[in-house]
Amino acid sequence: MKTFPAVIKWSGSKRTVAAQLAEKFIAADTYFEPFVGGGAMMPYAKAAKGYASDIIPELIDLWNNIKTHPDIVAQEYKLRWLDLQQNGANVYYKIRDNFNATRNCFDFLFLTRTCVNGMIRYNEKGDFNNSFHLSRPGINPDTLQDIIYQWSKLLQKIEFLNVDYRECLSQVKAGDFVFLDPPYGGTKSRYTQTEFVLDDFYKELDRLNSIGAKWMLTFDGTAGSRTYSYAPPADVYIQHYFVNTGNSAFSRLMDNKKDVIQESVYLNFESVQAQLNLF
Repeated sequence: MKTFPAVIKWSGSKRTVAAQLAEKFIAADTYFEPFVGGGAMMPYAKAAKGYASDIIPELIDLWNNIKTHPDIVAQEYKLRWLDLQQNGANVYYKIRDNFNATRNCFDFLFLTRTCVNGMIRYNEKGDFNNSFHLSRPGINPDTLQDIIYQWSKLLQKIEFLNVDYRECLSQVKAGDFVFLDPPYGGTKSRYTQTEFVLDDFYKELDRLNSIGAKWMLTFDGTAGSRTYSYAPPADVYIQHYFVNTGNSAFSRLMDNKKDVIQESVYLNFESVQAQLNLF
């Protein structure tokens, strides 16, 4: 199955295992992805139309611009990248300050491409606070331009929404397919300060079951010797297996470790392929 280079660099992205996960995707009337982040799974949607949402306004603004104005996105990145090459790390912090004041989506793209490990991290005030990656100057703008145009074509069937996941999922009907990659327990403060309530999320899974929608959830698992167990109630899902998603960027940045991540995948439908990996 074809793989797609990342257009938005996003810590926690499923890009490295996207093709593997997509083998279990099923054909649907409409595709939904209510925690879109870096959007690695969108190209694999087996539906004529789709909805993708996130609560981060600048992220959705960026996705909409990649979809409708790829030329502007590519040019805005190039201008910032050239400034960085000519004038050094201070450019990064100037752009970061401007982003925190304006939430400019083109600043946001530049920051995701030049910050440490591509980690989207906000402090308690809601300001982006990751540092400049001194050893990486950011992807070459000509290379990124090609990727942006590729993604722009892929996104024409997707509508982007800056809403809470529950509002996005309120549109789901029987015959639709949902890919869910929510915040993980113990890491929300490294993304945003927005609270993610597990009980509310599990109720939403149960509601999706009741209306006849199909879903895939990537959620808890292990990171090195640590276990993150936030499994949904057993009566909500039908199958459960693990995928190896590589090393944790959180561990590299926060703890100077390289923890291997084994992530759980839950399905509310039977999948022959998934049975090969069942625990």
